[in-house]
Amino acid sequence: MAKSIQPVWVGKLRKQLKRAGEKDSDFSRFGADGHKYQLEPPALKETIAAFEARFGVSLPEGYRNFLLWMGNGGAGPFYGLYSLGASEPCQLPDYPSGAVLPLGTQGCTLMTGLVLDGPDRGRVIYYDEDQCGPPSVMREPDFLAWYERWTREVIAGYDDEEMYFGLYLDGKPQELMELYEQTEDVQARIEVVESCYKFQELPAKQKSYFKKACDSEQDPGLRMALIKMLSRFHVPGMAEEIDVLWDLGAYPEAISVICYEGGWKAKEVWWPQVLEKMSSLHGQPFWDACSIFSILKDYPEIHAGLLKDQLYRKDLDQNDKNYLFTSLSKLNGREEVLDYFLDYLPDEKNHGRMEYHTLIYAIWVTEDIQDPRLERVWVSLLDKFRTTQDAKDDYEGSQMHLNNDCCLGASHPFGVICSNLMRCLNHFGLDYRGAWKLLMDNGQWASWKYAHGLELKSSFDS
Repeated sequence: MAKSIQPVWVGKLRKQLKRAGEKDSDFSRFGADGHKYQLEPPALKETIAAFEARFGVSLPEGYRNFLLWMGNGGAGPFYGLYSLGASEPCQLPDYPSGAVLPLGTQGCTLMTGLVLDGPDRGRVIYYDEDQCGPPSVMREPDFLAWYERWTREVIAGYDDEEMYFGLYLDGKPQELMELYEQTEDVQARIEVVESCYKFQELPAKQKSYFKKACDSEQDPGLRMALIKMLSRFHVPGMAEEIDVLWDLGAYPEAISVICYEGGWKAKEVWWPQVLEKMSSLHGQPFWDACSIFSILKDYPEIHAGLLKDQLYRKDLDQNDKNYLFTSLSKLNGREEVLDYFLDYLPDEKNHGRMEYHTLIYAIWVTEDIQDPRLERVWVSLLDKFRTTQDAKDDYEGSQMHLNNDCCLGASHPFGVICSNLMRCLNHFGLDYRGAWKLLMDNGQWASWKYAHGLELKSSFDS
Protein backbone atom coordinates (compact mmCIF):
# COMPACT_ATOMS: atom_id res chain seq x y z
CA MET A 1 0.00 0.00 0.00
CA ALA A 2 1.36 3.43 -0.92
CA LYS A 3 2.29 5.66 1.99
CA SER A 4 -0.25 8.36 2.76
CA ILE A 5 0.61 11.94 1.92
CA GLN A 6 1.89 13.81 4.98
CA PRO A 7 -0.68 16.32 6.28
CA VAL A 8 0.29 19.99 6.18
CA TRP A 9 0.04 20.37 9.95
CA VAL A 10 2.86 17.87 10.52
CA GLY A 11 5.54 20.06 8.95
CA LYS A 12 4.31 23.10 10.85
CA LEU A 13 4.24 21.31 14.19
CA ARG A 14 7.69 19.81 13.65
CA LYS A 15 9.06 23.29 12.94
CA GLN A 16 7.43 24.62 16.09
CA LEU A 17 8.92 21.80 18.18
CA LYS A 18 12.34 22.55 16.71
CA ARG A 19 11.96 26.25 17.55
CA ALA A 20 10.85 25.33 21.07
CA GLY A 21 14.05 23.34 21.55
CA GLU A 22 16.11 26.25 20.25
CA LYS A 23 14.32 28.65 22.61
CA ASP A 24 15.05 26.42 25.59
CA SER A 25 18.46 25.25 24.44
CA ASP A 26 19.76 24.80 27.99
CA PHE A 27 16.68 22.73 28.95
CA SER A 28 15.85 25.04 31.83
CA ARG A 29 12.10 24.54 31.45
CA PHE A 30 10.54 22.09 33.88
CA GLY A 31 11.15 18.51 32.72
CA ALA A 32 12.97 19.49 29.52
CA ASP A 33 16.29 17.97 30.60
CA GLY A 34 14.58 14.59 30.32
CA HIS A 35 12.93 14.74 26.89
CA LYS A 36 15.24 17.40 25.37
CA TYR A 37 12.58 18.26 22.79
CA GLN A 38 13.21 15.00 20.94
CA LEU A 39 10.45 12.66 19.77
CA GLU A 40 10.67 8.90 19.36
CA PRO A 41 10.09 7.56 15.82
CA PRO A 42 6.42 7.47 14.71
CA ALA A 43 4.33 4.41 15.50
CA LEU A 44 3.30 1.89 12.88
CA LYS A 45 -0.39 1.43 12.05
CA GLU A 46 -0.01 -2.20 13.07
CA THR A 47 1.28 -1.15 16.50
CA ILE A 48 -1.73 1.11 17.05
CA ALA A 49 -4.14 -1.55 15.83
CA ALA A 50 -2.62 -4.16 18.15
CA PHE A 51 -2.91 -1.81 21.14
CA GLU A 52 -6.54 -1.01 20.37
CA ALA A 53 -7.41 -4.67 19.94
CA ARG A 54 -5.67 -5.66 23.15
CA PHE A 55 -7.58 -3.18 25.30
CA GLY A 56 -10.78 -2.89 23.28
CA VAL A 57 -10.42 0.86 22.75
CA SER A 58 -10.33 3.29 19.85
CA LEU A 59 -7.70 6.03 20.07
CA PRO A 60 -9.01 9.55 19.40
CA GLU A 61 -8.10 10.88 15.97
CA GLY A 62 -5.81 13.71 17.09
CA TYR A 63 -3.65 11.46 19.26
CA ARG A 64 -3.64 8.67 16.66
CA ASN A 65 -2.40 11.12 14.02
CA PHE A 66 0.31 12.40 16.36
CA LEU A 67 1.55 8.83 16.88
CA LEU A 68 1.54 8.11 13.15
CA TRP A 69 3.12 11.34 11.90
CA MET A 70 5.03 12.99 14.75
CA GLY A 71 6.36 10.44 17.20
CA ASN A 72 5.54 7.62 19.58
CA GLY A 73 6.42 9.43 22.80
CA GLY A 74 9.17 11.84 23.84
CA ALA A 75 9.01 15.64 23.85
CA GLY A 76 5.97 17.10 25.56
CA PRO A 77 4.78 19.12 28.56
CA PHE A 78 6.26 18.38 31.97
CA TYR A 79 8.41 15.21 31.78
CA GLY A 80 7.33 14.38 28.22
CA LEU A 81 5.06 11.76 26.67
CA TYR A 82 4.94 8.01 27.21
CA SER A 83 5.18 5.74 24.18
CA LEU A 84 2.08 3.77 23.27
CA GLY A 85 2.02 0.62 25.36
CA ALA A 86 3.99 2.07 28.26
CA SER A 87 0.73 2.43 30.19
CA GLU A 88 -2.71 0.87 30.12
CA PRO A 89 -6.12 2.55 29.88
CA CYS A 90 -7.79 2.95 33.23
CA GLN A 91 -10.95 4.27 34.87
CA LEU A 92 -10.33 7.11 37.32
CA PRO A 93 -12.34 6.75 40.53
CA ASP A 94 -13.13 10.47 40.56
CA TYR A 95 -13.85 10.79 36.81
CA PRO A 96 -16.75 8.55 35.73
CA SER A 97 -17.21 10.14 32.29
CA GLY A 98 -14.76 7.99 30.35
CA ALA A 99 -11.68 5.75 30.33
CA VAL A 100 -8.31 7.50 30.49
CA LEU A 101 -4.99 6.58 28.87
CA PRO A 102 -2.00 7.86 30.93
CA LEU A 103 0.21 9.98 28.66
CA GLY A 104 2.97 11.05 31.05
CA THR A 105 3.91 12.15 34.55
CA GLN A 106 4.03 15.69 35.88
CA GLY A 107 6.02 14.60 38.92
CA CYS A 108 5.07 12.59 42.03
CA THR A 109 1.51 11.30 41.62
CA LEU A 110 0.36 14.03 39.22
CA MET A 111 -0.40 12.69 35.75
CA THR A 112 -1.37 13.71 32.23
CA GLY A 113 -3.94 11.53 30.48
CA LEU A 114 -6.15 11.30 27.40
CA VAL A 115 -9.91 10.73 27.64
CA LEU A 116 -10.80 7.78 25.38
CA ASP A 117 -14.60 7.90 25.41
CA GLY A 118 -17.57 9.80 26.73
CA PRO A 119 -18.37 13.51 26.27
CA ASP A 120 -14.68 14.55 26.67
CA ARG A 121 -13.27 11.98 24.22
CA GLY A 122 -10.01 13.18 22.70
CA ARG A 123 -9.29 15.84 25.31
CA VAL A 124 -6.32 15.90 27.68
CA ILE A 125 -6.99 15.49 31.40
CA TYR A 126 -4.77 16.19 34.43
CA TYR A 127 -5.30 14.01 37.50
CA ASP A 128 -3.72 12.89 40.78
CA GLU A 129 -3.25 9.15 41.24
CA ASP A 130 -3.70 9.68 45.01
CA GLN A 131 -6.96 11.58 44.37
CA CYS A 132 -5.78 14.57 46.40
CA GLY A 133 -7.77 16.85 44.09
CA PRO A 134 -10.35 16.59 41.32
CA PRO A 135 -9.21 15.98 37.72
CA SER A 136 -9.03 18.93 35.33
CA VAL A 137 -10.07 18.50 31.69
CA MET A 138 -8.12 20.84 29.42
CA ARG A 139 -9.93 23.43 27.30
CA GLU A 140 -8.35 22.37 23.99
CA PRO A 141 -10.71 20.22 21.87
CA ASP A 142 -8.15 17.49 21.24
CA PHE A 143 -4.60 16.30 21.89
CA LEU A 144 -3.11 18.06 18.86
CA ALA A 145 -4.46 21.47 19.88
CA TRP A 146 -3.11 20.95 23.41
CA TYR A 147 0.33 19.91 22.12
CA GLU A 148 0.49 22.73 19.58
CA ARG A 149 -0.31 25.24 22.33
CA TRP A 150 2.57 23.85 24.39
CA THR A 151 5.09 24.41 21.58
CA ARG A 152 3.79 27.97 21.05
CA GLU A 153 4.11 28.85 24.70
CA VAL A 154 7.62 27.43 24.99
CA ILE A 155 8.64 29.54 21.97
CA ALA A 156 7.01 32.60 23.53
CA GLY A 157 8.97 32.03 26.75
CA TYR A 158 5.91 31.82 28.95
CA ASP A 159 6.66 30.62 32.45
CA ASP A 160 3.57 28.47 32.77
CA GLU A 161 4.96 24.94 33.00
CA GLU A 162 5.91 25.41 36.65
CA MET A 163 2.35 26.72 37.12
CA TYR A 164 0.91 23.68 35.34
CA PHE A 165 0.70 24.38 31.67
CA GLY A 166 -2.82 24.26 30.32
CA LEU A 167 -4.69 25.23 33.49
CA TYR A 168 -4.61 28.88 32.51
CA LEU A 169 -6.20 30.59 29.55
CA ASP A 170 -4.46 30.47 26.20
CA GLY A 171 -3.55 33.78 24.60
CA LYS A 172 -1.03 36.59 24.34
CA PRO A 173 -1.21 39.67 26.62
CA GLN A 174 -3.27 41.60 24.08
CA GLU A 175 -5.68 38.68 23.65
CA LEU A 176 -6.19 38.27 27.38
CA MET A 177 -6.83 41.99 27.76
CA GLU A 178 -9.49 41.73 25.06
CA LEU A 179 -11.10 38.78 26.85
CA TYR A 180 -11.25 40.86 30.01
CA GLU A 181 -12.93 43.70 28.14
CA GLN A 182 -15.48 41.40 26.52
CA THR A 183 -17.00 40.06 29.75
CA GLU A 184 -18.61 41.51 32.84
CA ASP A 185 -18.50 38.21 34.70
CA VAL A 186 -16.32 38.56 37.80
CA GLN A 187 -15.05 34.96 37.84
CA ALA A 188 -14.22 35.07 34.14
CA ARG A 189 -12.25 38.27 34.69
CA ILE A 190 -10.40 36.75 37.64
CA GLU A 191 -9.43 33.83 35.41
CA VAL A 192 -8.08 36.27 32.82
CA VAL A 193 -6.06 38.12 35.47
CA GLU A 194 -4.59 34.92 36.93
CA SER A 195 -3.67 33.71 33.45
CA CYS A 196 -1.31 36.67 33.14
CA TYR A 197 1.09 35.00 35.58
CA LYS A 198 2.41 32.81 32.77
CA PHE A 199 4.10 35.81 31.16
CA GLN A 200 7.68 36.66 32.04
CA GLU A 201 6.85 40.32 31.51
CA LEU A 202 3.59 42.21 31.08
CA PRO A 203 3.73 44.83 28.30
CA ALA A 204 3.24 48.49 29.22
CA LYS A 205 -0.13 48.69 27.47
CA GLN A 206 -1.57 45.86 29.54
CA LYS A 207 0.00 47.20 32.75
CA SER A 208 -1.74 50.52 32.17
CA TYR A 209 -5.04 48.90 31.26
CA PHE A 210 -5.19 46.58 34.26
CA LYS A 211 -4.00 49.35 36.63
CA LYS A 212 -6.97 51.50 35.56
CA ALA A 213 -9.27 48.50 35.95
CA CYS A 214 -7.90 47.94 39.47
CA ASP A 215 -8.39 51.58 40.50
CA SER A 216 -12.07 51.54 39.50
CA GLU A 217 -12.99 47.97 40.48
CA GLN A 218 -15.62 47.61 43.22
CA ASP A 219 -15.70 43.82 43.59
CA PRO A 220 -13.22 42.96 46.42
CA GLY A 221 -12.27 39.55 44.99
CA LEU A 222 -11.47 40.87 41.53
CA ARG A 223 -9.67 43.91 42.94
CA MET A 224 -7.58 41.58 45.08
CA ALA A 225 -6.67 39.49 42.01
CA LEU A 226 -5.68 42.63 40.08
CA ILE A 227 -3.54 43.99 42.92
CA LYS A 228 -1.71 40.68 43.28
CA MET A 229 -1.07 40.37 39.55
CA LEU A 230 0.07 43.99 39.17
CA SER A 231 2.37 43.55 42.16
CA ARG A 232 3.88 40.50 40.49
CA PHE A 233 4.87 42.70 37.52
CA HIS A 234 6.08 45.57 39.72
CA VAL A 235 3.55 48.07 38.40
CA PRO A 236 4.11 51.53 39.98
CA GLY A 237 1.45 52.66 42.40
CA MET A 238 1.05 49.36 44.20
CA ALA A 239 2.75 50.68 47.37
CA GLU A 240 -0.54 52.30 48.31
CA GLU A 241 -2.11 48.84 48.27
CA ILE A 242 0.21 47.19 50.83
CA ASP A 243 -2.36 47.59 53.61
CA VAL A 244 -5.04 46.05 51.42
CA LEU A 245 -2.85 43.08 50.52
CA TRP A 246 -1.80 42.52 54.12
CA ASP A 247 -5.35 42.68 55.45
CA LEU A 248 -6.43 40.15 52.82
CA GLY A 249 -3.62 37.76 53.79
CA ALA A 250 -1.76 38.16 50.48
CA TYR A 251 1.59 38.29 52.26
CA PRO A 252 3.85 37.20 49.36
CA GLU A 253 2.36 39.89 47.12
CA ALA A 254 2.60 42.52 49.85
CA ILE A 255 6.24 41.63 50.54
CA SER A 256 6.99 41.84 46.82
CA VAL A 257 5.59 45.38 46.76
CA ILE A 258 7.55 46.33 49.89
CA CYS A 259 10.75 44.94 48.38
CA TYR A 260 10.52 46.34 44.85
CA GLU A 261 8.06 49.23 44.83
CA GLY A 262 7.70 50.54 48.35
CA GLY A 263 10.91 52.53 48.69
CA TRP A 264 12.76 53.12 51.95
CA LYS A 265 9.70 54.30 53.85
CA ALA A 266 7.72 51.12 53.21
CA LYS A 267 10.66 48.96 54.28
CA GLU A 268 11.15 50.98 57.46
CA VAL A 269 7.48 50.66 58.37
CA TRP A 270 6.82 47.06 57.33
CA TRP A 271 9.97 45.09 58.24
CA PRO A 272 8.60 43.93 61.64
CA GLN A 273 5.50 42.49 59.96
CA VAL A 274 7.67 40.88 57.27
CA LEU A 275 9.79 39.27 59.97
CA GLU A 276 6.67 37.96 61.68
CA LYS A 277 5.60 36.13 58.50
CA MET A 278 9.01 34.90 57.32
CA SER A 279 8.69 31.42 58.80
CA SER A 280 5.71 30.72 56.53
CA LEU A 281 7.50 31.82 53.35
CA HIS A 282 9.45 29.85 50.72
CA GLY A 283 10.89 30.61 47.31
CA GLN A 284 10.56 34.08 45.83
CA PRO A 285 8.57 35.60 48.74
CA PHE A 286 11.24 34.36 51.18
CA TRP A 287 14.00 35.74 48.96
CA ASP A 288 12.19 39.10 48.80
CA ALA A 289 11.95 39.17 52.59
CA CYS A 290 15.69 38.44 52.89
CA SER A 291 16.38 41.26 50.43
CA ILE A 292 14.40 43.71 52.56
CA PHE A 293 16.71 43.03 55.52
CA SER A 294 19.80 43.26 53.32
CA ILE A 295 18.68 46.68 52.09
CA LEU A 296 18.10 47.85 55.68
CA LYS A 297 21.49 46.50 56.84
CA ASP A 298 22.75 49.86 58.13
CA TYR A 299 19.71 50.54 60.30
CA PRO A 300 20.63 50.15 64.00
CA GLU A 301 17.60 47.96 64.75
CA ILE A 302 18.49 45.50 61.98
CA HIS A 303 20.92 42.77 63.01
CA ALA A 304 21.63 39.12 62.21
CA GLY A 305 19.93 37.85 65.36
CA LEU A 306 16.55 38.80 63.90
CA LEU A 307 16.91 36.01 61.32
CA LYS A 308 18.34 33.39 63.67
CA ASP A 309 15.13 31.36 63.80
CA GLN A 310 15.15 31.03 60.02
CA LEU A 311 18.45 29.16 60.17
CA TYR A 312 16.90 26.24 62.01
CA ARG A 313 14.00 25.71 59.64
CA LYS A 314 13.89 22.23 58.11
CA ASP A 315 11.72 23.27 55.16
CA LEU A 316 14.14 25.61 53.36
CA ASP A 317 15.66 24.34 50.14
CA GLN A 318 19.15 25.16 48.92
CA ASN A 319 18.10 28.32 47.09
CA ASP A 320 16.29 29.58 50.19
CA LYS A 321 19.43 28.99 52.25
CA ASN A 322 21.56 30.79 49.69
CA TYR A 323 19.41 33.91 50.01
CA LEU A 324 19.29 33.65 53.79
CA PHE A 325 23.06 33.24 54.14
CA THR A 326 23.70 36.06 51.66
CA SER A 327 21.43 38.38 53.65
CA LEU A 328 23.10 37.43 56.93
CA SER A 329 26.55 38.09 55.47
CA LYS A 330 25.56 41.75 55.02
CA LEU A 331 24.11 42.32 58.49
CA ASN A 332 25.72 43.55 61.66
CA GLY A 333 25.80 41.36 64.76
CA ARG A 334 26.72 38.16 62.94
CA GLU A 335 28.22 36.86 66.19
CA GLU A 336 24.62 36.24 67.24
CA VAL A 337 24.34 33.37 64.74
CA LEU A 338 27.87 32.01 65.10
CA ASP A 339 26.87 28.84 66.96
CA TYR A 340 24.78 27.72 63.99
CA PHE A 341 27.68 28.12 61.57
CA LEU A 342 30.14 26.41 63.92
CA ASP A 343 27.95 23.34 63.39
CA TYR A 344 27.08 23.96 59.74
CA LEU A 345 30.57 24.52 58.33
CA PRO A 346 32.21 21.25 59.49
CA ASP A 347 29.19 19.09 58.61
CA GLU A 348 30.26 16.90 55.69
CA LYS A 349 26.79 16.75 54.19
CA ASN A 350 27.30 20.41 53.26
CA HIS A 351 30.56 19.71 51.41
CA GLY A 352 29.32 18.23 48.13
CA ARG A 353 30.02 19.77 44.75
CA MET A 354 26.33 20.58 44.33
CA GLU A 355 26.32 22.38 47.70
CA TYR A 356 29.50 24.38 47.26
CA HIS A 357 27.75 27.69 46.55
CA THR A 358 25.81 27.43 49.80
CA LEU A 359 28.97 26.56 51.71
CA ILE A 360 30.66 29.66 50.30
CA TYR A 361 27.72 31.84 51.39
CA ALA A 362 28.02 30.29 54.85
CA ILE A 363 31.74 31.15 54.92
CA TRP A 364 30.87 34.76 54.00
CA VAL A 365 28.60 34.98 57.05
CA THR A 366 31.52 34.11 59.32
CA GLU A 367 34.17 36.29 57.67
CA ASP A 368 35.70 38.89 60.01
CA ILE A 369 34.19 37.34 63.15
CA GLN A 370 36.95 37.03 65.72
CA ASP A 371 36.65 33.70 67.49
CA PRO A 372 39.28 30.97 68.02
CA ARG A 373 36.70 28.22 67.48
CA LEU A 374 35.91 29.65 64.08
CA GLU A 375 39.57 29.80 63.07
CA ARG A 376 39.92 26.10 63.84
CA VAL A 377 36.90 25.34 61.66
CA TRP A 378 38.32 27.39 58.80
CA VAL A 379 41.67 25.59 59.06
CA SER A 380 40.09 22.14 59.21
CA LEU A 381 38.09 22.99 56.06
CA LEU A 382 41.29 24.05 54.33
CA ASP A 383 42.91 20.80 55.44
CA LYS A 384 40.19 18.98 53.54
CA PHE A 385 39.72 21.08 50.41
CA ARG A 386 43.35 22.06 49.73
CA THR A 387 44.09 18.48 48.67
CA THR A 388 41.37 18.36 46.01
CA GLN A 389 42.15 18.54 42.30
CA ASP A 390 40.12 21.77 42.15
CA ALA A 391 42.49 23.43 44.59
CA LYS A 392 45.54 22.13 42.75
CA ASP A 393 44.20 23.49 39.46
CA ASP A 394 43.47 26.88 40.98
CA TYR A 395 46.91 26.92 42.58
CA GLU A 396 48.41 26.51 39.12
CA GLY A 397 46.29 29.40 37.91
CA SER A 398 47.40 31.56 40.82
CA GLN A 399 51.02 31.17 39.73
CA MET A 400 50.43 32.16 36.10
CA HIS A 401 51.69 35.64 35.28
CA LEU A 402 49.24 37.37 32.97
CA ASN A 403 51.33 40.51 33.46
CA ASN A 404 53.60 41.76 36.20
CA ASP A 405 50.77 42.15 38.71
CA CYS A 406 48.05 39.62 37.93
CA CYS A 407 47.34 35.95 38.32
CA LEU A 408 44.30 33.80 37.65
CA GLY A 409 41.70 33.81 40.41
CA ALA A 410 40.06 30.64 41.70
CA SER A 411 37.38 29.26 39.38
CA HIS A 412 36.87 25.60 40.36
CA PRO A 413 34.26 24.85 43.06
CA PHE A 414 36.50 23.51 45.81
CA GLY A 415 39.27 25.91 44.84
CA VAL A 416 36.85 28.81 45.29
CA ILE A 417 36.09 27.48 48.77
CA CYS A 418 39.82 27.50 49.55
CA SER A 419 40.15 31.02 48.19
CA ASN A 420 37.35 32.30 50.42
CA LEU A 421 38.75 30.51 53.47
CA MET A 422 42.18 32.01 52.83
CA ARG A 423 40.56 35.44 52.71
CA CYS A 424 38.95 34.76 56.10
CA LEU A 425 42.46 34.12 57.40
CA ASN A 426 43.72 37.26 55.61
CA HIS A 427 45.65 35.16 53.08
CA PHE A 428 47.87 33.96 55.95
CA GLY A 429 49.60 37.35 55.99
CA LEU A 430 50.73 36.89 52.37
CA ASP A 431 49.57 38.06 49.00
CA TYR A 432 47.17 35.85 47.06
CA ARG A 433 49.84 34.03 45.07
CA GLY A 434 52.02 33.49 48.11
CA ALA A 435 49.09 32.21 50.14
CA TRP A 436 48.38 29.53 47.53
CA LYS A 437 52.04 28.47 47.63
CA LEU A 438 51.90 28.09 51.41
CA LEU A 439 48.66 26.11 51.22
CA MET A 440 50.08 23.67 48.66
CA ASP A 441 53.32 23.08 50.57
CA ASN A 442 52.64 20.49 53.28
CA GLY A 443 55.62 21.50 55.36
CA GLN A 444 54.96 25.24 55.24
CA TRP A 445 51.27 24.68 55.91
CA ALA A 446 52.04 22.53 58.97
CA SER A 447 54.51 25.15 60.23
CA TRP A 448 51.99 27.94 59.75
CA LYS A 449 49.35 26.04 61.72
CA TYR A 450 51.83 25.31 64.53
CA ALA A 451 52.92 28.93 64.74
CA HIS A 452 49.30 30.03 65.09
CA GLY A 453 48.27 27.35 67.56
CA LEU A 454 46.12 25.61 64.96
CA GLU A 455 48.10 22.41 64.52
CA LEU A 456 45.42 20.19 66.03
CA LYS A 457 44.36 17.20 63.98
CA SER A 458 41.67 18.07 61.44
CA SER A 459 38.20 16.71 62.20
CA PHE A 460 38.15 15.46 58.61
CA ASP A 461 41.22 13.27 58.98
CA SER A 462 40.63 9.56 59.45
